[in-house]
Amino acid sequence: MKNFLLAVSILTAISPTLSFANQFFLAWPTPNPSFAKGLGYSNFLQKTGPDKDFTSGAYGCVRNHGNKFHEGLDLFPINRTPEGIAEDTIFSAMSGTVAYICRSPTDSAYGKYIVLEHEQFTPVLYTLYAHLEEIHQNLTHRSQVVVAQPIGKMGNTASFRIPLNRSHLHFEVGIRLSNNFDKWYNRQRFRTPNKHTNYNGYNLVGLDPLKFYSSYQKYSFSSPRSYLLKLPTITKVQINFSQTPDLLLRNPSLLLNPEYNESVKSWVCSFGPFGFPLNFEKSSVSLKQQITVLSYDEKNDSQFCRRMIYKKNGKLFPSEQLIAYLELIFLD
Repeated sequence: MKNFLLAVSILTAISPTLSFANQFFLAWPTPNPSFAKGLGYSNFLQKTGPDKDFTSGAYGCVRNHGNKFHEGLDLFPINRTPEGIAEDTIFSAMSGTVAYICRSPTDSAYGKYIVLEHEQFTPVLYTLYAHLEEIHQNLTHRSQVVVAQPIGKMGNTASFRIPLNRSHLHFEVGIRLSNNFDKWYNRQRFRTPNKHTNYNGYNLVGLDPLKFYSSYQKYSFSSPRSYLLKLPTITKVQINFSQTPDLLLRNPSLLLNPEYNESVKSWVCSFGPFGFPLNFEKSSVSLKQQITVLSYDEKNDSQFCRRMIYKKNGKLFPSEQLIAYLELIFLD
């Protein structure tokens, strides 16, 4: 109960009085109040090593000199046993439904992790909580959780070694691309089978959680959809595909022209920072090539590690990362 009340107090610190009558509730996923108090990275982000900057625990191209992408935030504990074991309770960031639980500590780079889906929003967002020491036993697939509900305990589990002194929560907020991930996965040349159904990290595209929380703290949006509408379009591409992709069946708000009545032969897709899918439009145009880049904001594209577009001989082409996202969205 003490930890639950602490989580609620953090939520209140982020949003003491709601400026939007319908603003949703959002909680910080650990008991550390530093972000809510406006303190800097060093007060809540877990860096990747003693000689690394605290930004290495942030979102984006923050690792290996900007060459490695990090999908979420790494948050360190504020409570430890005398032996150094993390004791922080982990809380649900928003009300939602348990979509996936991995209780094995070594079956994923995420270690023990839980994914919540927040079906009250459109598009449906997910939050992911990884490297946990334990996940509450009363939680099962499709369990309902409320905002700031305790869901587990911070740890250092992973398929690789995370030192005890770098125990942390890896936290993500984002969107799931496909409802048929195995079909895409089995076409690749991975050496191991997919053990995590549609909740494998390859199928999840994250937002920057710090920007999301900071915008919420400033009352700059009333719903996740209104936040997404403010994100810049980095690239717009068109792809031949005559069916309605699963992503839009699950998230119809992403479709800009639902009343379009002509025969669909292709789709115009807009992607935001780091490839987050923003919106889609039906088109009756059949392209000569499978994918065409329509526009590209090179100035605001992500750093080298997660570029969406590359240039060759003065022409624009989708990067391997963007092609993977398009394959997942437009699975045949």
